[in-house]
Amino acid sequence: MARKDIGELLESAKLKHLSETMLVSYQENKLDKIQRAIAERHLQDCVICPRRLAFLKSEAEAVANYELTDEDHAANEKFVSGLKPKKKARDYVASLIKDAEEAWILSFSRLATRGAGDGDEVWRYKSKRGALTIWAILEKNASLTVHFSSPKLVWEGVRIRFQLGTFSKEITLNREGDGVAAKIKIPRAKRPKKMKKFSIEVLPEISGKIKK
Repeated sequence: MARKDIGELLESAKLKHLSETMLVSYQENKLDKIQRAIAERHLQDCVICPRRLAFLKSEAEAVANYELTDEDHAANEKFVSGLKPKKKARDYVASLIKDAEEAWILSFSRLATRGAGDGDEVWRYKSKRGALTIWAILEKNASLTVHFSSPKLVWEGVRIRFQLGTFSKEITLNREGDGVAAKIKIPRAKRPKKMKKFSIEVLPEISGKIKK
């Protein structure tokens, strides 16, 4: 671009206010040399645009320093859950539960709990992305406790049916800390010798929707 043309642009910049896009780009140092020269020339001569720029800077700093409140987190969770159909979330849980069931059967087809000590973890399943973790602990009284845990709050209220041998129980994933969790205690008298007789499944929602 010729020097004469640049001079005309700088001169005309005095008379036309900078757009908000131009101001934001100037603040974020995203303008090329000519655009920056035009913006700086205008800011030197204008009374209004420097105030607009100062407001944008203070607004950006306020956003950067803002700490999310419980209300913000709740609103965000509501928004995110609204983007994902509840049925889709439930189907995803069901797919992981199926994987866990197969992992349990495979593990206890080869292993027994007789060699485990009191308080030992005898089995663990963790999905690839950590969305679901299930583990079993042999307690001191020889009962077996199976724990379910997930960081997915959208899964709150999901119901699961757990069956081991003749023992059967339904549980619900409830909020615990930053995620959801549940546990099942199988008494010693109900714990079968053949641990591979096992099944878990996700049950339909009571109200037609996953509780949120």
